[in-house]
Amino acid sequence: MCNTRRLPVVVVGFLLFAVGRATAQPLGFTTESLESLVINADRVLVAKIVEVRDDPIPGGSKRPRITIEIEETLKYPLFEERHDKLGLFVEHPTTGFKEFEERSSRLLVAHRDDEPFSPRLIELAPGKTEVFLSDFTLLHEPEAVVEAAREIIRRAPTNVRQLHTFRLVIPQETLAETKNGPYLQLTVPVDEQLQERAIGFLDSKTYTKRSEAARILRYFKSDANIDRLRTLLDDPGYGWMADNKGNRSKYYGVRNAAYETLKAWGVEVERPVMVEPDSQQEE
Repeated sequence: MCNTRRLPVVVVGFLLFAVGRATAQPLGFTTESLESLVINADRVLVAKIVEVRDDPIPGGSKRPRITIEIEETLKYPLFEERHDKLGLFVEHPTTGFKEFEERSSRLLVAHRDDEPFSPRLIELAPGKTEVFLSDFTLLHEPEAVVEAAREIIRRAPTNVRQLHTFRLVIPQETLAETKNGPYLQLTVPVDEQLQERAIGFLDSKTYTKRSEAARILRYFKSDANIDRLRTLLDDPGYGWMADNKGNRSKYYGVRNAAYETLKAWGVEVERPVMVEPDSQQEE
């Protein structure tokens, strides 16, 4: 718990929540790592929704409002005092929030000032929690998520408000462990850990990993990385592409990614062969 003074107050309208993000993790093809979510949030709370209602506003219409009861403040730079409750106006129908209220769900709430209508809510309940760390570790235990969030905040650089992010392809063996959807990419912070991972990918036998490495390294210009990318300009890995007539060609995506990164850095290199007709098709 934060060592700050408790104030039994309700602050109305300071945050704006959208029900579209009110899920344990969004279904789809991309999800956020806990590091990306927590580091780039302006405030992170453990809380419960204790009230969902519509407040009348001028003109005869109503505006949804929820109240959250804060169990723990993990990150909240604007307040030194501890708030027990926050009243929050929301923009969309409150069905998802009502479900959390009815279940009395503990939530990890991550809110960003630049996305005031899109907070991230992770339900902290056995059987419902599923959160990735940036190394593809999958957390299912609520307390493990909260403890990991505390540690991420403790280790985060204090002089950086937000970090760039990169989308990594999630390994198939990891996807088999998920319950909530076909995640194919994971948003992770661009940090030294990511650079180390990219350097490791350069030795991968997998074409997509080497291509991913070349794109990641764009964030980390150095003489050593320039030399590493030069070696990829004749990389043998390729995928297939076809024109509207069905003619196939080899696409050397690793070479392309390495070339694009080097050119973005202003490094003079000869453009490699990136597309090559299928020789078997021509025979």
